[in-house]
Formats: sequence, C-alpha cells, structure tokens
Amino acid sequence: MMKSKYLLAAMMMAAIVSSCSKDKDVKPPVEDPEPTGPFQNKVTKVFEYFPAPGQFTNGLPVWKTGDSAKQMADYALTALAKEDMISLGGFGGYVVMGFDHTIKNVPGEYSFIVLGNAFPNFAEPGVISVSVDVNKNGLPDDEWYEIAGSEYNSSKTVKNYQITYYKPDEKKVRVPNPDDMYITDMEYIRWKDNKGGSGYLSRNMFHDQPYYPQWKGDSITFTGTKMTDANIRNTSSDPDQPFWISPAFSWGYSDNQSNDDDDAKIKLDWAVDKNGKPVKLSGINFIKVATGIRAEAGWLGEISTEVVGVRDLNLK
Repeated sequence: MMKSKYLLAAMMMAAIVSSCSKDKDVKPPVEDPEPTGPFQNKVTKVFEYFPAPGQFTNGLPVWKTGDSAKQMADYALTALAKEDMISLGGFGGYVVMGFDHTIKNVPGEYSFIVLGNAFPNFAEPGVISVSVDVNKNGLPDDEWYEIAGSEYNSSKTVKNYQITYYKPDEKKVRVPNPDDMYITDMEYIRWKDNKGGSGYLSRNMFHDQPYYPQWKGDSITFTGTKMTDANIRNTSSDPDQPFWISPAFSWGYSDNQSNDDDDAKIKLDWAVDKNGKPVKLSGINFIKVATGIRAEAGWLGEISTEVVGVRDLNLK
C-alpha cells in the first residue's frame, strides 16, 4: 500500500514537471509588427475620385464612354503615382488617397505635402482631411479630421456648405456672354446651394468637352468647408485682355502655395474633429482633398483644385 502511494506521488510529480516544460515551449501570440519599409513616397491607392463639374473634368484624367467610377479612380491613381495632375473640378470635388505606410506625426514638424500647380497670385485651394485606419481594415471608413488651415476660423468661411449640380443637356442652345468673348455658354451647368444661392457654371472657348462627370447621375451633391472668393478678381480694365488673380491663403491647404514653399506643407498638429476640437494623431493612413472655393475666373474657368501627388516629409 505504501509503495502504491509513493508510485502515485511520483507519477503526479512527473506530470507537473512535464506540464511546466510544455508551458515553457508555448510562445505568446505575436502581433503584426509595424512595417519598416522601404516605403514608396507617393500615393499608392485611390479609393474614390469624384470631381465636381469643371473645365478639366473628363480630361484629367480622361473619361471614355462606359468608364465606371472604379475605372476613373484607377486612372487617377495611375496619374498620381507618376505625379501627373488630376483635377477635382469646382467646389466639393474630391479624391481619397492611401499609402503603403502610416504617415507619422512628429509633433511640431511638417508631416506631408499635397502637391499642386499653384503659382504666385493664382491659387485654387483645396481643403485637406485626414483619417486613421482605426479598425485596421485598410479602408477609409473611420472618422475624418479636417486640417484647420489659416481660414478655418474666419468669419468668411462657411462650414457644412452644400451644393448640388445638375447634369446639362449637351445639345442645348448655348448662351454666350456678351461681355466676355471667351465664355461660350454662361448658362451651362445649373447649381444651387443650401444658403439660398443658385446659378450656372460657365463653359469657355478653350474646353469644349462635357464638364459634368459623365459616369455620374442626373445630379450630384457635395458638402464641405467653403472659403471666401472675395480675393479673386480681374485686375485689368481692358475687356479684351483680362488679368485674373486668385491670391493664396496663408497656410494649411493644397494647391494654394507653390510646392517649394514651406506654407504648402501640412502639420498633423492642425487636425480638428467635426466640432472643431483639436485632436492628437500619432499618424494617418488616408488623405482626402476637396476643392474649397465656389468661384469662376473668367476665361480661366472655375476655381478647381488640382492634385499632382502626396509626399511624406518624414521619408528621406
């Protein structure tokens, strides 16, 4: 009987030792590490390309009969990946872009730049928003944060401005502007907004393709932050030689300052939530750019933000 007790105790001890040995062999779960690169310093994904009507819409990039929204997004990616230009059209038109890495926020430092084609005295500012892939599904379906540029708190800036454009009949009789020989139809694309405003987007003699995005329905609506157009004006007194200017805002926008100007660069410290409250972001995965002004500049056409690419300023 005593031997049996000793034998049972020995067996239990062996089992415990064996169990401890197995526990030592079990490794804790390994989380996916943060990618270390090398990274591409450019746009690697376009999730959505939705331009508003404009003189370069259907041209930058080119739309062909039957092309879908997905195909247009693919064309936009092809252009941006090479730092070729795409146009967002008039107010509200936008593009949503992604990257092969997280753009980090180094507090106090510039994080990225959205490349455009602005030059002295002619800016076409785009409002920038950023998002973090919180749910880790690789899609821009989490909260967006607006970059609060220099005009964000201006009394002339309109938050939640909404505009609807209506698809025109391309065969309609055109109504030339008797005071501007460059405008071939001053009643081309009808629009109305949520502030009681309405009017038409004009067609000019330099661009004769349809200005309305042809893969969209009979009306399209955009909502966003609209900055003032009070600084856009014709400085010439000669009706045959107009000279339009659109001075840049101070900082915080795309296609606003020249690409080589520090005021074209963006700090993630400037991000705010939908209530205007500053947020602290360690990094972002998605960038949205939308045309931020509803205005026209005579023969130069509507103010339309152009995007050439994005560069992460943390990458050398």
